[in-house]
Amino acid sequence: MDNKIHEKLNEIKELGDRVLLKKIMNSVFSSLEEYSEDRFNQLEERVFNEVPYVKEKYNIYSTIIKRNKIDQTDDFLYPILSEDVEEKTYDTIKILKSIEEKKTSNMFKVFLKCDYLIFKEFISNNLNIKGVIETNKKVHEAYFKVVENKEYTDKVSRLYKSFINSNVTWTTVNNPYIHKIADIVLIGCKDKIENDESVIKIEVDFGEYNKYVEYDMVPLWNIKELKLKCNGFPMPCIDKINYEHNISIVKQGEKNGYLVDYENVDINYVTFTKESVIISSTTNETAFWNLWDIISGEENKTSKYEYELMTNKVNVNFSNKLAFQNPYTIKTKTELARVINSLKASKYLKFKDIKLEKNHLKKIKETYDVNDFIIDEIRDENIKKALILYFEPIDKDNYLNKDILSFLVSEIQFLYPEYECEGRLL
Repeated sequence: MDNKIHEKLNEIKELGDRVLLKKIMNSVFSSLEEYSEDRFNQLEERVFNEVPYVKEKYNIYSTIIKRNKIDQTDDFLYPILSEDVEEKTYDTIKILKSIEEKKTSNMFKVFLKCDYLIFKEFISNNLNIKGVIETNKKVHEAYFKVVENKEYTDKVSRLYKSFINSNVTWTTVNNPYIHKIADIVLIGCKDKIENDESVIKIEVDFGEYNKYVEYDMVPLWNIKELKLKCNGFPMPCIDKINYEHNISIVKQGEKNGYLVDYENVDINYVTFTKESVIISSTTNETAFWNLWDIISGEENKTSKYEYELMTNKVNVNFSNKLAFQNPYTIKTKTELARVINSLKASKYLKFKDIKLEKNHLKKIKETYDVNDFIIDEIRDENIKKALILYFEPIDKDNYLNKDILSFLVSEIQFLYPEYECEGRLL
């Protein structure tokens, strides 16, 4: 009991009143002290149980594979779009309806194994391409065009929003393959396809680009989408308004990185512990929550993939750890080189020089913005100076060089938001 209160109690002359009041005060303060200590211990335990952000848990790996070569037992890489694993089928009624209404209809996707500038030319030409639609009764001459596919980059954009809403630092995804995928769109047919015909296959003549085209390709990454229910019932928060939903991640893997999908509604904040993800929400009902499970790459030592396995992983050493924990302004070319060389992707390109251009001439860019879904609403694009980064490729024949260059430059863009960063190969 507080000494001042103790002194005041001793000033009471009536012994009976003093004893009674002392008992009451002891009872009240004892309970209050015990409650305060319990709440403090709970808070302390919660703070220490929170897992600090570990960059390595959120490394993203990616590649691309033929649909018929997907290994269903692979527990490391998963299709970015689950529908890609299904054999392509064509709805004749849907095709007929789009032709009659003079609307375009997506038929299938192709991957172009070529340099970025060739792919850009392939898309920007916007030429009508001839092909045939073979049915069970007849072969029909048809007309198509190619459109850059946006489904995969839209998925990455959704992933970015989930990173931000989960209070996890975003790192640019190094996935060059999804930037070389085109949709083949049907725009018309020479003669009419009847309702009772079934489409067997579609063939398109891409002319000079035929040598680059790969069919039935499925982009993969080490991210699994989960739908998990909280353990037990939601627990009321101290504010008596929100509820905490505790979701166990023990079965999924404690070494993995986790994010809460931003599309979940009514989320106030997210907390990560070693064994669970805790979501604070206004809903008091037990519900399923959408999570992203980023599979750890540490155990993936034996898997071999036909196409290069790309990653945004950073080489972790003592100096890099210090730099990540205590970020500072990069002012010299040597410091910038250290940052670039810390990325695993730098093994394909050697950083050579940097140049600041005040009056930047807009010419054909060799790179694209991998993070084009992140809009800078603070700085004016029209007054930005251009920061040109020069790299020398280790293998000049690697068709992914400009895509890897785009990834590196997009990462550097975060360091210099006041400039418009652009990469060029020597």
